[in-house]
Amino acid sequence: MVLPILTTSERRSFHRCPQQWQWRYRMGLVPKGETADALWFGIGVHYALAKWYQKGRRRGAHPAETFSQWCSDELREIRASREEWDDLPKFEDAHELGVAMLDNYIEQYDRDPDWDVIYIEHPFKVKINWRGQDVVNFMSAWDGVFRDLADGRIYLMEHKTAAQISTSYLALDDQAGIYWALASQILKTRGILPAGEQIAGIHYNFLRKTKGDDRPRDTRGRYLNQNGSVSKRQPPPAFVREVVERQPSELRTQLDRIADEVTVMDGMRAGTIPVFKNTSRDCTWCEFFTMCQLHEHGSDKWREIARSSFTQADPYARYTKSASE
Repeated sequence: MVLPILTTSERRSFHRCPQQWQWRYRMGLVPKGETADALWFGIGVHYALAKWYQKGRRRGAHPAETFSQWCSDELREIRASREEWDDLPKFEDAHELGVAMLDNYIEQYDRDPDWDVIYIEHPFKVKINWRGQDVVNFMSAWDGVFRDLADGRIYLMEHKTAAQISTSYLALDDQAGIYWALASQILKTRGILPAGEQIAGIHYNFLRKTKGDDRPRDTRGRYLNQNGSVSKRQPPPAFVREVVERQPSELRTQLDRIADEVTVMDGMRAGTIPVFKNTSRDCTWCEFFTMCQLHEHGSDKWREIARSSFTQADPYARYTKSASE
């Protein structure tokens, strides 16, 4: 029996909408031409930070410089952070935005002298066993693993870019849960995690898509008006870090959840469970939105869009290539 493959991004797609999952991960449809701007931008920031956080307390090239080189001559606009007093979505030149964000990031955190990196980003593959039976090959990647010298504990590093930062959902974040459930054993098997130690949690590192605010600030960090008074318009923080920890008793919960999801996916693959849509206002952000509207009409015209606007690619290529190397 060939086990199905499951990735973190695939889980997100399936949770968002099974029909989206069907088109992206079963049919392998990806838009022709450029990568979606938001995804492209996030990849660039991750790449820049991966080059910055080297093993130990060493740091590489300044992430703003790496991002600038990575962008090359790309001309793209990114939907950036919309401040509370703005009425319309804000768009920024992607190159300028990324460089400003990462310049401000280093100004905020400097070299993170307390971060002793013990493992740099690398994809992994592991079989998940449920009730004595292998159910799926789970493939994903961490942004890194480091020991925080301030408390002596080991954390997984997770970088995220967002137009607006929200952390309230992290306590039940599936990504944090399954990473925590698998991380310690994987890293011990690879001889990276010392015996007797466990991964303490996921250290989320949020970067808001903003160039920052150049208004003067007082000693408490509050932004000021031209007359020196404290402004009523205080932007949300540009950077947020938060650690999510899990209890040992949750390990079984995480594995049970993945097994349940795989069971439903297998049913959809076999045709015993229908592929349904989960429609919401967020549908306009989906790459399949136009095609999905035609699909909704019940005709086969959506297939013309699929042929003309999309190509087919292996959604697991990044992981299967790495596993074979």
